[in-house]
Amino acid sequence: MKAWLDANVHPFSGSHLSLPTGDLEFLRDLVGDARIVALGENTHGTRDFFEMKARILRFLVEEMDFDTFAIEATWPEARRLDRYVRTGEGDPRELLSGLYFWTWNTESVLEMIEWMRAHNEAGGDLGFHGVDMQFPGMALHLVREYLRSVDPESEALMAEKLDCLTRFANDHRGRSPNPRYRDQTDAYRTRCGASLEEARHLLAGKQAEYELAAGEDAFAVTLRALRVAVQYHLSVTGAQSRDESMAENTIWLSDRIGSDRRMVLWAHNLHVSTWWPWQGRYQREAFGDDMVVLGFTHEHGRLTAFTAHESGCGGPLQEFDLDDPIPDSYEAYLAGASAPEFVLDLRGLENEPGNAWLFESRQFRASGACYSEAYAERYWSTRSIMEGFDGLIHFETTRPTTVLPFRYPSSF
Repeated sequence: MKAWLDANVHPFSGSHLSLPTGDLEFLRDLVGDARIVALGENTHGTRDFFEMKARILRFLVEEMDFDTFAIEATWPEARRLDRYVRTGEGDPRELLSGLYFWTWNTESVLEMIEWMRAHNEAGGDLGFHGVDMQFPGMALHLVREYLRSVDPESEALMAEKLDCLTRFANDHRGRSPNPRYRDQTDAYRTRCGASLEEARHLLAGKQAEYELAAGEDAFAVTLRALRVAVQYHLSVTGAQSRDESMAENTIWLSDRIGSDRRMVLWAHNLHVSTWWPWQGRYQREAFGDDMVVLGFTHEHGRLTAFTAHESGCGGPLQEFDLDDPIPDSYEAYLAGASAPEFVLDLRGLENEPGNAWLFESRQFRASGACYSEAYAERYWSTRSIMEGFDGLIHFETTRPTTVLPFRYPSSF
């Protein structure tokens, strides 16, 4: 097994995006002509994963003409960071805080955003996008603002149709009022869903008029903003999962940028994986082999997370020691390689004596924003790695992320 790994892995040296990219040349063959490269992360609080994803982004942009970045962050708020990386408008620390997630509000992600800005200043055309839908506040705000500009006489009617969700939506800090939308009755949410559909009909019914007034792009953005708000409603009612919505938004973004452009997608391992019912499974059905999915694994180290307890998890954020790999887990086998950091391409492998363990369902680690050594068994489950990923990026040891102080924008 060790001999097989050493013969088949692609070692690399370090994770920071400032490093020379010569040791990543193997990515040319691994990615090939794929239009989408999806990069996972085993935890939301591991610095080396974030740095390596930024390093891969840089290689794909500079060496393979990728020009679109998308992340597991709410769609409307990410548009402000897109404006920053393209024009320099705004404070990137505030805009990063304005994604609401501590997981992205880190030193590593800020470094990547500043690199994206520098790349565009030098003549690049690299976009920043979100594909999530957990916060409807800004999406609803964008719809109302659009009506105010193109059809002020219809603004009040649109606001009325959106009010059933607006009154429970988050503010510019990501905070929602109590009681929440999910605390309302099924009957209330059914009526609200119908009202949101009426709002869509109001928009669609005047598409030609609005496009003439403000352009096709502004209308498409507004229609997607309303759809993101509806996706939030659907997730609360259970009619459509978050992963299905994130896949829907990724497919919409791919269609929007066009078939000649290439995207790097950043999310948790489970979201990007092609296991059912995660985001990557829907995307595989849409993109087929035009998407390459790379998961991240590690053996030892530390991570940043909320503290897990019996019924959930809570703050404050702190650093934890990662539990040791479970014997006979994928991570335990990957630890047998001589290289401390490497990429393993899982495609096209034949079941051989040295790699038979890859073709068996076995334990695989996956934690998110919460952790506790007392509940380490929660973060392992039995899966078939070959069915979830096209390749793995493995670290012997990893460091925790450095979370930045929150500095929210003053408004939507």
